[in-house]
Amino acid sequence: MTDVLLQELSNSDIEWLKNTGQTQRVAVNTLLIEQTKQVDFVYIIIQGEFIATLTRHEKGRLGEVFAALEDNQSLEQEIGKFSEGEILGEMSFLEVNPAANSIRAIADSVVLSIPRESLNQKLQQDYGFAARFYRGMTILLLERFQHLITLYLKKRLGQIAPLQEVSLIFGELRDSDVDWFLQKGKLETFPANTVLIQSGEQVENIYILLQGVMNVSVSEQKKNRLNSIFALLESDDNTSSAPVEREIGHISRGEIVGEIAVLESHRSYCTIKTLENCSVLVISRQQMILKLQQDVGMASRFYRVIAKLMSGRVQGMISRLGFGKTSYSQGETLSQDTTYEDEIDLDVMDNLTLGGARFDWMLRRLKVS
Repeated sequence: MTDVLLQELSNSDIEWLKNTGQTQRVAVNTLLIEQTKQVDFVYIIIQGEFIATLTRHEKGRLGEVFAALEDNQSLEQEIGKFSEGEILGEMSFLEVNPAANSIRAIADSVVLSIPRESLNQKLQQDYGFAARFYRGMTILLLERFQHLITLYLKKRLGQIAPLQEVSLIFGELRDSDVDWFLQKGKLETFPANTVLIQSGEQVENIYILLQGVMNVSVSEQKKNRLNSIFALLESDDNTSSAPVEREIGHISRGEIVGEIAVLESHRSYCTIKTLENCSVLVISRQQMILKLQQDVGMASRFYRVIAKLMSGRVQGMISRLGFGKTSYSQGETLSQDTTYEDEIDLDVMDNLTLGGARFDWMLRRLKVS
């Protein structure tokens, strides 16, 4: 296993995975996960290497021609490689959606396959295991997301579709978790064009956006962090030497930003700036980390939330790359035979309703209209 899993999981966690899973040999060119298909296992790569690919679902000869023109005459695009210690099939326990991409072995490999149901049961029953596993998964997903951003910038596409306005975040938490946010958080209002998080900097706070809109931008070139900092210090208006960044999306009410503050060694991969006056609940990094260390139940729920957030951002980036897209667009006729990537599953409707109610309760407590 890579350092991520070895660092995040305990010996007993690893022992449980070994006892529950089965070692599976995967021959080169074997398709382990197929795009748009349901995934019933979670795989940990023990040995070998896999490639992730996206296939464009174009119908008809004309669609194939346009796809070929856009992507060097190929309907398939490589989006990443995975080696020892990586987790595959995470959508099986984080999301209800089918696989967003295919996973194929590019060398004779060995994986540990863990049944989805067994893992879900363990995650629900063992808060300590859940907190450590979700945290490790978040770190791995963050690395994938940063790689996808590089591909995204090369293709020079438009903005990433936003997550649901008041998403499943508050449906995953408990009333006591939200109450803790209210007790420890500080309600602040930031004017338009305020930078809350700077790309490449340590994130000091977690922000829950109550009202307003923020934008997300990323640097289009690799930059020397020290050089950027001192260039800003030397500039009178802090603009002439600022690195060129490109807006890739918006953040709306109910979303959490700065969640990577709880991942001590990670710096922000993006810049977050207010587009208008924004009401925000601010929780300091130190308070959040201390709470997660003391309350293993909340830790399991919070790390699940940020793992789902990162998974959603990865899926959104994959869709925006223009491959494997089965999202519903306004004006289209819905097909009973098609599963849309952004379709809400009936099994999670209760969480959406509960999450919305908790968010509204938070707004009332804070007297934010």
